[in-house]
Amino acid sequence: MKGSKRPRRVGLVPWLIGLLLVGGGLVGVFSLGRSAWLKQIPGLSIAPSEWDMYTALFDRHPAATRLTELPVLRFGPSHEVPECMEDQRGGAWRTRWFEGDGYGDSVEVRNLLDRPGHAVRFKKDALYKEHRRLMLTPAATDAFRAKQLEIIAHELGLITPALGLVRVISCGHDLGAYLQQEWVDQEFVARRGLRGAIVVKMGMDPSRPDAQFPVIEGDSVEQVRLRGRIERALSEVAKGNTDMLAAMMDEKAAAAWALMAWIDGRDLRETRVSLLFDRSTERFVPIYQVPADVSHTGSRRTLVYNLITPLIERPSFRSRFERMQAELATSWPELQQRHAATFTLWASLLGLSDPPGITTTHIANNEAVPYLDRALNAGGGHATFVHGMDLPPLTVGAAPDTAGLARLAKRYKLVLQGDSIIFPRGKYEILEDVEFPAGRSVILLQGARLFMGAGASIVVKGDLFIRGTLRNPVFIRPLEADRPFGVLAVVGGTSQRCSISGLYVSGGAGAKLAGAKYGGMVTVQGAALTSITNSVFQEHGAEASLFVDGSELSMNAVRFEDVARCFVRLDHIRGVIRDPVMVGARSNATTGLSIGMGTVAVLGGTFTGLQGSAISVDGAAQVLVRRVRSSKNAVAVQSTGHAEVHVEGNTLDGNDVAFAVRSDMPGDHLIIYPNRLSENKLERSGDTGFRTETALSEATAALFGVPLTEPTPEAVRPTTGRSSRRGARGR
Repeated sequence: MKGSKRPRRVGLVPWLIGLLLVGGGLVGVFSLGRSAWLKQIPGLSIAPSEWDMYTALFDRHPAATRLTELPVLRFGPSHEVPECMEDQRGGAWRTRWFEGDGYGDSVEVRNLLDRPGHAVRFKKDALYKEHRRLMLTPAATDAFRAKQLEIIAHELGLITPALGLVRVISCGHDLGAYLQQEWVDQEFVARRGLRGAIVVKMGMDPSRPDAQFPVIEGDSVEQVRLRGRIERALSEVAKGNTDMLAAMMDEKAAAAWALMAWIDGRDLRETRVSLLFDRSTERFVPIYQVPADVSHTGSRRTLVYNLITPLIERPSFRSRFERMQAELATSWPELQQRHAATFTLWASLLGLSDPPGITTTHIANNEAVPYLDRALNAGGGHATFVHGMDLPPLTVGAAPDTAGLARLAKRYKLVLQGDSIIFPRGKYEILEDVEFPAGRSVILLQGARLFMGAGASIVVKGDLFIRGTLRNPVFIRPLEADRPFGVLAVVGGTSQRCSISGLYVSGGAGAKLAGAKYGGMVTVQGAALTSITNSVFQEHGAEASLFVDGSELSMNAVRFEDVARCFVRLDHIRGVIRDPVMVGARSNATTGLSIGMGTVAVLGGTFTGLQGSAISVDGAAQVLVRRVRSSKNAVAVQSTGHAEVHVEGNTLDGNDVAFAVRSDMPGDHLIIYPNRLSENKLERSGDTGFRTETALSEATAALFGVPLTEPTPEAVRPTTGRSSRRGARGR
């Protein structure tokens, strides 16, 4: 049978079906896949511009959905100018209505002077999440690299403003994702609990008189004193003497800042350097801020005399810098893996299928030292500025009290090795207050047993390392059971580290030393990094077993028990607490974990028998509580003040109250996801401030620096000693 020779007409419906099938297939491929691996398909050769066009048309990956999960900042029109925020001209402050996360008030907005974006200024008596100012910049490709730089700076122990992604809506128009960054000022210092610190800002461009002289955010007396010290030190640098500069700088933080300046590739002449002057140590500490341009310029132009780059001439500083550079290059792959969830989320939110990253090769490049080792001179107008200024006498700082340390080491049989003071295994009776100076590392080795006299305290102004184990711990106890000791305190100078492992401590009452109050049995104030693992805190008479104020905190598998008013108090903290165990005594109203300002994730752990709140959050803290068992407590989770608490996947049973909100502030203070509740007398206490969600988002988890789904550790089959020995003989 012959077919018809006439061409068959294709109607509209078949055409629509064909377009739907092909288009749906392309949307599925691009949405389920990633451009990074789709480009690897053999035989597929597509120009980059054509690929971008296809991606824009067909990629419906849920990044747009995730964008809606970002915190929303809404800006209204201004009565002063007709333009909306994004079209505002000039550098003048303009008053606009602002709303964000339960906050609503008029604020001032102006354009940034050194980059696209806006500065937002809040009222002194109406701070937004404890912020007086914020910086908002459009979240372009560089935002991903900025997040990497922030994480590296934290790893190096530098003080750095927090970065976050937000969604900005101006006059009802969605402007998309913006990068939110803290403003460095005295409020920034206060939020981190850095008491007695003053912000100082200086530039490095000799052609700009307004940038080369220090701007000091202190009273007139402090300004005169610090300017004099800076000018005296830099005048000595001009003569080739860097001793005074080295004595007044925190060299560890300065080396870390210099390394970050090499990694981010800034033009040193284009950015100002912010520093903190720490009154407790009489030293300047650089603050790392991500520059406006994070692409490497390679510029090596002359700089003005400054507080950082002249130190590269010192052999000890150069050696420290090169050692830090090599260690970071080695650890960078592991650091990327540790923060993979955060990097993946940011790449998705920014729409980057193959985001540009920082490479190990660049970190380890030998050109870093020549890049920093620049010619220096005084800028125009410097002589006029200094003329008539009373400069302090030349000093190189107080030398370490080596004789005093030698006497201390002889008395307690300690070991001095370089700048380390070591407590070897053995028994030590501390009958009076002992203070270890800044610049020294105190190390307690496993098996060290410290018996403290009544009211005696140990204050460490350098690094503290307690290196016990569960089998062979370090003990700190009162010499007499009914006479408590004072405190074990670490007073950080913003670059110090406190690392505690295998510590058993009990019987401290806190202390007031040299006018400073230390409320915890173990108190850490102002350290850059604090790590506590596999330790036990027992009965005491202090305000808290552990008090940490102003630090990056990591806590894992720490047990708190017996009589106490509060087990843990955290303020101005960013950190993660994993698997804590807090067991209260029925004889008193103990609060388990109390969190003031900060961003904290509590993952796993057990809270039981607490007559106060198991977890109490106040101030302007943001807290994530996941996979926690809270049983037979007065209150399982409580939020007060401006606090925001996310509660997901927890088991709450037998508590008097499961969730409580004690706040007159508007907004959502307790965000409740699916949890397991049973036999609680009252599920919720409080009329407002609750919000119910079906699932925790990846964006919310990333806000706390943790992945949405954590890998489950492999179970290790326990073996008896006999079978282990047999296995060893068999091998």
